Amino acid sequence: MSKEAIVIGYHAVEELLQTGTTIGKVYVNNQADKRKIGVLRQLAKASDTPFSMVPVEKLNRISKANHQGVIAIKSPIEFVPLEETVTRMFEEGKPPKIVVCDGIQDIRNIGAISRSCLAFGVDLMIVGVKANAEIGDGAIKSSAGALLKMPVARVSSLSSTLTYLQSWGIKQIAPNEKAEEALRYDTFSNLDSWVLWMGNEDKGLSKERMALMDKTVRIEMPGTTDSLNVSVATGIVLHALTIR
Repeated sequence: MSKEAIVIGYHAVEELLQTGTTIGKVYVNNQADKRKIGVLRQLAKASDTPFSMVPVEKLNRISKANHQGVIAIKSPIEFVPLEETVTRMFEEGKPPKIVVCDGIQDIRNIGAISRSCLAFGVDLMIVGVKANAEIGDGAIKSSAGALLKMPVARVSSLSSTLTYLQSWGIKQIAPNEKAEEALRYDTFSNLDSWVLWMGNEDKGLSKERMALMDKTVRIEMPGTTDSLNVSVATGIVLHALTIR
């Protein structure tokens, strides 16, 4: 991580949050004055910036300088506004093709998924503030640079995002190993606009989220394993969604 990507000190981080600069994450000493830190927390919340209370040892590993218990990591990418982006696509007559990362914790998977999104013509990738791994230099490297080209929206609530996308009438899709319907290359032949939800590496999508999907499909695996890496599964479903 370059020194230019790190901002240290309470006032410096406060000013950074006020300027609207895209920040990857704010780290604050968990022993800090709660009243003082409350200002930073509110600024972070207003800009959908991840905010984490951590032991001072973690802060010291990030920076050896006098950080005053507050460190911000600048984001290597600029996030796009969700509602403006979706609205613009509809206004331009372009049916949105969207991938949502819901609870994906490995930055390598975030990077690999973005690469598949770019390859298969996905219009927008959505990540949650708290639900997913931080998009930093590691994710950029894993994406082979795709994250620098792929439009990504960062949202504070994936539940609210689902409701918003449903309000546009966009079909919500997810792979599910228990789904009755197996994935075929004509499964989505009549679907021009969709949102593909990909869940946590170990647990997948929650039962509550899965119940709200318009369509779930099972990826058949004739081999000796019954599961796939989430980024591999994403690529398989995207191929079926986009190659007719």
